[in-house]
Order: sequence, then structure tokens, then C-alpha cells
Amino acid sequence: MSSGADVVVVGGGIVGTAAAAFLAEAGARVMLVEREGLASGASGANSGVVQHPFDPILADLYRDSLPLYRELTAASVGFDLPDEPAGMLFVSASEAAVRRLAETLGDTFPELGTEVVGGPALERLEPAVAAGLWACRVGIGYPVAAAASTYAYATLAESRGVEVRLGREAILVREGDLVTGVSVEARMLSAGAVLVAAGPDAPRVVDPTGRWAPIRPRWGVVVEVDLPVTPRHVLEEAEIDAAIGTHGSGTEGSVEPELVQFSLVPHPVASAVGSTFLDREPDPAAWMEQVLVGAAVFVPGVADAPIRGMRACPRPQSVDGRPLIGRVPGRRNLYICAGHGPWGISTGPGSARLIADLILGRDPAVPEEFDPGRFGLPEEAPAAVG
Repeated sequence: MSSGADVVVVGGGIVGTAAAAFLAEAGARVMLVEREGLASGASGANSGVVQHPFDPILADLYRDSLPLYRELTAASVGFDLPDEPAGMLFVSASEAAVRRLAETLGDTFPELGTEVVGGPALERLEPAVAAGLWACRVGIGYPVAAAASTYAYATLAESRGVEVRLGREAILVREGDLVTGVSVEARMLSAGAVLVAAGPDAPRVVDPTGRWAPIRPRWGVVVEVDLPVTPRHVLEEAEIDAAIGTHGSGTEGSVEPELVQFSLVPHPVASAVGSTFLDREPDPAAWMEQVLVGAAVFVPGVADAPIRGMRACPRPQSVDGRPLIGRVPGRRNLYICAGHGPWGISTGPGSARLIADLILGRDPAVPEEFDPGRFGLPEEAPAAVG
């Protein structure tokens, strides 16, 4: 067993890089191991917006993430959170649907403030949208470059002494129920703790048999278009969040297969248009027309806009819609922070701070809704021998 680190972080997305930076800041010797490249999953393929998740439990992670993003911006490592949110418009042809949504949001999150807008007032507020729509405006939504926060935290982590190893797979090393480190390219690396922050691959790292599977990918197709008039707001179909289980209790973990609903995040070069919620990895080109045709109903300029690119985003969706943050049951010295669904970059830094504090023994208050133990014990599986 070669000399390793105080903590090995498995996963190079927003949670893994941020956690590595926070752990190193506290003086821990940290190694980050990523099977592919930084931001190679949802942390790099998302639509690029930091927004409120409209879930009473996840909301605290979002609130904790904003000041951490402000600190990251101040560190001048390649990330910039706008000073003010762009604002979000939930749009629909149905006035009744918009008013129901505004009422629900107002009752659950009165601090956000909601405004129902239609007719000429909506045309003045957001000239890019189609005539005849209604919208609920909420003062949230920070457009950001999709992968920028992950790269910035990786830069910060390396400046604090974190060793980053890319293109390498980490396999847990156990002695009974005690995780003693990881194996990387047949080299055993000791660690006082291992944090698995590998998105939808996290269960496989914890239990290679595949029997413990509380997280799965929910695929989104994102199409980048160069709009003649860039919208002022982040736009979403009014029914989209209810469909993916983010309003109310937030415990609806599954959605209808092959669901397509409208979203658009404005960016200076190319705006990101979605969204799909798919069980299987898609060919983005096969879904592009359906995504754009649906979007043009709400933003007509999408119909003739030049296409700049497209990608598939593997959102790491947990069974109940809430992330797993804490100690892995039945595995000493093993921690997990994964399963954030569509809210990865919106809640990632807050989640990373929470799990880092837990590993550092600072006894943070982790909501029971995030306890990985709610999904039972990982099945006994073959492990590398230390």
C-alpha cells in the first residue's frame, strides 16, 4: 500500500472539485481521481444556470452555494457569477397554469416574490417570447458557463496542493467493512477517508455488483442556438418543474420516459435550449428537431436560429429526487455526495461544503433527507485486497 492522502475524492465534477478545494483549505492532503476528464458529466453538459431548486430541503444547499460562488468569483480563477439574477420566466399558453404555479411558489417561498404577467406587459418585459403567452416571473436564475465552476474549483484545489489525476479509474480498497484507500492502475493508495462524488457512477464505485443503485442517469439533450435576439430572462415551460418533482415535497424521483419540455438559458454566444428527461442515453441529433420545434412555440426566433452545437447531459437522479450526502452505511471511512439531479451546479458548492465539514469532523447538521442510509446497505461485493 503506497502512501496516499488524508482524503481521496473520486469524481471530477462540481461536487468533487469543490470538496477537494474545501478539504485542502482546511489542511488535509487530498488526491482527486477522475475516470475521464474534469466536468465530463452533468457538471459540464448542463444548460448553464444557477437557480433556486424550488424544494424546501434543497433550497438551503442553494442558499449556501451562492456565497461560495461569490468567493470563487473573487478568487479570479475563471468563474464569474453575475451580480444580479437574470430573472426566470415560467411561460405557458394557459393563464390558469401560470397562476397556479405563482400561488404554489408564493405559498412555499414567499421571499422570492412572484409576478404574473401577460399580454402587452409580457411583450415589453421579454420581447423574445411569442405573443399570447402568460408568465410567472421570479427574481432568480444566474446564467453561467456550464463547466466554468468545475474548472475554477479544480484550479483552486490545485493551488491548495490537491493532486489531480485524470483518465484513471479508482477502485475501493477494503479490509472487511473498513475502506482503507483506493486502487488506481493497480497501485494501492492509502487514505484516511474516501469521498465518492461520481454522479450517476457513484453507486457503481460504492458497490461494483450494481445491486445498490439509488442513483441513475436522467438524460437531457441541450441544443445551442445563436438567437437573433437573446432573451433577457431564463425561460422554462410553466409545467416543467412540477413534472420533474421539484415543487412541493420534492420526493417524486421518476418522470415519464422521453419527456420533452421547454427551457432556454440565455448566453452571450449561444443560448442553451432543452429539455428532455430520458431513461437511456440519447443521440442528441435524433432529438434536436423535437427540442427546437417545441421551443419555437415559446420563442419563435429559435425556429431559424443557427445551431452551434448539441450535447447529452447525464443528470444524476436519485430514486427519491434528493441527493445522498453523508457516510455510506456499512462502510467505515467511506462517504458519498451525489444524486443532485438537475440541480448539480445550483447546489454543488453547498453540498461540497457540507460533506467536507463532515469528513473533517466538524459535525455539520446534515438533513436526514440526505442520509445515504435511507437506501439500505450496499450489497457485499468483491473488493480489492489491501
